[in-house]
Amino acid sequence: MRGHVYQRGKSWTYVINLDSDPLTGERKQKSKGGFKDEGTAWSECHSVIAKINKGIYIDTSNMTMAEYLKLYLDTHAKPNFKPTSYDTEKTIIDARIIPELGKMKLQRITALAIKKYYATLSEKYSSDYVRNIHGVLNRAMRQAFTLDLVEMNVMDKIRTPKIQKQEMMFWTFEEWTKFIFAAEGHVHYIVFSLGVYTGMRRGEILGLRWKDIDFDRGILTINQTLNWTRSGIIIQPSPKTVTSNRQVKLDEYLIADLKDRKKQVDDLKIEHGTNYEDHDLVCCYGYGGPIKPKRITEAFNVLTKKAGLIKIRLHDLRHTYASFLLSIGINPKIAAERMGMSPAMFTSRYSHLLPNMQEDAVTQIEERIREGRKKLLKTVDN
Repeated sequence: MRGHVYQRGKSWTYVINLDSDPLTGERKQKSKGGFKDEGTAWSECHSVIAKINKGIYIDTSNMTMAEYLKLYLDTHAKPNFKPTSYDTEKTIIDARIIPELGKMKLQRITALAIKKYYATLSEKYSSDYVRNIHGVLNRAMRQAFTLDLVEMNVMDKIRTPKIQKQEMMFWTFEEWTKFIFAAEGHVHYIVFSLGVYTGMRRGEILGLRWKDIDFDRGILTINQTLNWTRSGIIIQPSPKTVTSNRQVKLDEYLIADLKDRKKQVDDLKIEHGTNYEDHDLVCCYGYGGPIKPKRITEAFNVLTKKAGLIKIRLHDLRHTYASFLLSIGINPKIAAERMGMSPAMFTSRYSHLLPNMQEDAVTQIEERIREGRKKLLKTVDN
């Protein structure tokens, strides 16, 4: 097997004469250009010949995006990503990218094709989801470039799609109360009670264990989250962020609900006997198994309709809770700690709720200054 190099314009190209097709006798060649000098072209030429002789060379000239993305998942994503991250990556690739771009050749995909693809996605999905798809495609193509499967990373020509902020929906205190009353008696009532009274994330609620609750002190500790992937339910010991791992003070209503739930679980253990799956979970099915998150979302929508309330997302319960904390004058730093967010992130996300608080602060400062001036004037007069 031999090769040669030649100059084309200002760059160099190598050509390797491959073995002829045994059936047709057709002559085959492998070539690649764009090298800055003759020496670099020869070096790459010799490297490819060595790989071919060892049987480890992958000819990507006819590789489709679908073939490459599956290779990317098996050789890069699966060994290096956490199970939940890998599952998300695989879901987006299988369901969103391959159906649209899968038939295109890896080496021939263009920036224009990707931009058209994003435009189509934007008509169906949120800007946040399109950004997630962009992130997956960007990682995959960067890896292709690193492995010399493509001559350039086409994603370098693509701007990250902008996020269009989704309007937050809130319930009033009266609507909030109306919902929790409508939820009483529901099989998953304790999930909604925890959400309403603490602002915890869905995964944090579903991952809560009895050993994480200190009834004497009235405190629960968030140590793990529960998420659902295509592979099944995954319980992660490490929370979403460092601030997510926190203690939450409980009020008397939630403590009462938790004690009622504890009695329910104890009764269920007796009922199911050795068939009970004991994961020590507070929120679980009757047999003890972890709850699929989507079941909670479905139940939330049913109960919202039952209560005659405007439809909001389950996650908007968290926004509602944040608005209540601020409306009663809780310091934003304390509110952020309670919700498992950094103060900077909390302020950024809920800054639109702060103007009234600033007005109150200015009013209080003015009153203090006025009182101070009056005292000072009295002292001078005397």
